[in-house]
Amino acid sequence: MRPYRRKLSREDADTGSILITKNRWPDFPAPMTEFEVRVGRSRYATRIVAEDCLCVPPKHQHYHLEAGHFARRLKFKPGDSVQIAREGATYVLRNG
Repeated sequence: MRPYRRKLSREDADTGSILITKNRWPDFPAPMTEFEVRVGRSRYATRIVAEDCLCVPPKHQHYHLEAGHFARRLKFKPGDSVQIAREGATYVLRNG
């Protein structure tokens, strides 16, 4: 998997989650499947949550990686960039 990069929006920072764009959904486990992420030397269990949305018709979903429980280990303010890279079964998060 090539690294996924995201510039955090206000919504990302406020909700403690990272939006996964639709074109990158196949790079991540299915929603509600627990998987491991590493931030620095620490490891955390997390999951992707699918949210129904009507922001633009028709009804569709947005995928968010739950990050609130480890966001403090990253720069996690609007405008900060996060990179997610897969290493085996683990997803590694860092700023950049």
